[in-house]
Amino acid sequence: MKKISFLRMLVISLLGFALTFSSNIQDPPLMTFKVRQLAPNLPNTTLGILGFFGLLVAMAVQPIVGVFSDRAKTRLGRRLPFIMGGAVLIAVSLFTLALAPALWVLVLGVILIQFSSNILQGPWQALIPDLVPEGQRGTASSLKAVMDIIATVVAGAVAGILLGTTGQKLFGSNAIYFTAAAPVLVFILFIILTGIWAREQPGATSEAVASRSVGEALKNAFYVNFRENPIFGWWFANRILFWGAFIAINAFLINYLVDVIKMSQNEAQSFYGTLKVILGVALILVALASGWLSDRFGRKPVMMAAGLVAFAGAALLLFVRDHTMIIVAGAVIGMGIGAFLSANWALATDIVPREEAARYLGIANIATCIGSGVARLLGGVLIDPINKLLGSSSLGYLSLFILATLCFLASALVIIPLPNKRTKAS
Repeated sequence: MKKISFLRMLVISLLGFALTFSSNIQDPPLMTFKVRQLAPNLPNTTLGILGFFGLLVAMAVQPIVGVFSDRAKTRLGRRLPFIMGGAVLIAVSLFTLALAPALWVLVLGVILIQFSSNILQGPWQALIPDLVPEGQRGTASSLKAVMDIIATVVAGAVAGILLGTTGQKLFGSNAIYFTAAAPVLVFILFIILTGIWAREQPGATSEAVASRSVGEALKNAFYVNFRENPIFGWWFANRILFWGAFIAINAFLINYLVDVIKMSQNEAQSFYGTLKVILGVALILVALASGWLSDRFGRKPVMMAAGLVAFAGAALLLFVRDHTMIIVAGAVIGMGIGAFLSANWALATDIVPREEAARYLGIANIATCIGSGVARLLGGVLIDPINKLLGSSSLGYLSLFILATLCFLASALVIIPLPNKRTKAS
């Protein structure tokens, strides 16, 4: 496979911005806003359980969609039809969340947004192994990470403005609808760009994949032989631990700011948005450097460093209450996240077979879902019950954050058996 231009790699990564922007508008800002309206007595339990059940849907959808995408023969190629259909359903989902008048409607919206996001995500992720040669995948994955980081920053800023004090003054109760509309506009723009400059050519389905029936492929949609693919197993464990630790802190951070740091809801939303903006530039530099380093020195050392740095930041967060020190702790965690996003996903694109990239990356996404789902469930069953049992506003949060800190450390240790293969430029 010939090298591709930096510009084409950048366009391939743009849908990553749209997905991350959408998910970071939805969770935690939009979800926390709605949960504190509809379930004010148990906000963390409700938030955690909703997230957990939504992610069960995500785990089921992506590998199955990957089977169909890997086999698709359309004038638009294997990936674009699923990307377009998923984006339409995401728009419906976001407005379902924003309009939800009752908790059961919010549950429906969460299920629908996980279903639709994973219709889009698997086929889009497969564009990197489809189009990018192995020697450039570290760089491509670092661009994906940069898009994730920029989207997280922008989403935090947008949600902080619209759902915080400024948005309430400008738009009142309509602020939540503007919040839901923002990702829809981003998807429209970036799908157009992807369709023009970053889709694979029609007829890319391999003969080996096409020779198996859809029914046979669906039976094996979730199958990976970890004994024959031990690298995938170590990668899977690292992803679960690191991502679960990050979500455990991120998903409940706004409630932590309200209940422990004693901010108002509007102040917490604004601070959360400001925190994301402050971290953005540093994370981008870390992600780009990490992609470059992982192409030259291997994925393993960068992944280990990511876990250890995030562990240090999470440990600091346990002891600080001052606003400035919370930002410092978040910055250290963020540097670990920037390195992780580049090196971990670069390794994933290295080890999946190109002819079934969407299915395998769908299975890889199960690791993300397991980590995220367990973190949300633990937050739901630990924070509110422990706080109520012990008459404390902070011990439930600290219990969860201690577990997250240990998981960051474990994510670095679990990949010690991983071979460190340097990627040669193609």
